Amino acid sequence: MDHPIRRISLLFAMQDEARPVIDQLGLVPDEELHDSDLPFQSYSGCHGNIDVSVAVSGHDHRFQVDNIGPVAATLMTYTTIDRFAPDLVISAGTAGGFAARGAEIGTVYLSDDRFVFHDRVVPLPGFDESAIGHYPALNVRRMARDLGLPLGIVSSGSSLQKQPRDIDVIETFGAVAKEMEAAAAAWVCMLKGTPFVALKSITNLLDGPGTSEEHFVKNLAHSSQSPQVQLARVLEYLEGKNIAGLSG
Repeated sequence: MDHPIRRISLLFAMQDEARPVIDQLGLVPDEELHDSDLPFQSYSGCHGNIDVSVAVSGHDHRFQVDNIGPVAATLMTYTTIDRFAPDLVISAGTAGGFAARGAEIGTVYLSDDRFVFHDRVVPLPGFDESAIGHYPALNVRRMARDLGLPLGIVSSGSSLQKQPRDIDVIETFGAVAKEMEAAAAAWVCMLKGTPFVALKSITNLLDGPGTSEEHFVKNLAHSSQSPQVQLARVLEYLEGKNIAGLSG
């Protein structure tokens, strides 16, 4: 893609993750981006010369919680690409990280190399690697270097808890972030030929004491401010650039 980036879609699982970004960019509700029978919440606006859309997974009104996880992320990514036709999709939000790899609460990573699933175990030839995914991450190494943001593989799954088997898979790939949506979105973007990157802020350290869930709840508000700051820097950086200009 050699033309300047003009349209960017930001994907969030939780309203608490998305709200600071929506407010900062001054985005307004846009009911045209998703079918009315879907739970997703959509916003749009401009940042400089870039048209920006934000999609949030919405709520499961049966249980009064956000629609987190790969199922909602898959459908939301597809409908976003179908309706908005972005030049670039960014999965933004929070994740677990590892102190041993330099993470602290609030550290923000950009994705690198690939996206994997850590909890899809299918021990049959071919199916095993297909289940893990290995979906491509856009090469944004030049952007990461220019913005001073760390890079790493992002791993996704359907469980917030620290499971030994999941951690083993994450360690195999040296992933820096454990979350629940990015690999699902990456699969759709791969199929649709849409460049995709993730930007994830660390809420909990998987190699530290305590449970993921208690630290996630404790640190969510603080960690949700970090993507707001870094996404603003990313959008400024992307002004006038094309996809090829992000690699290094």
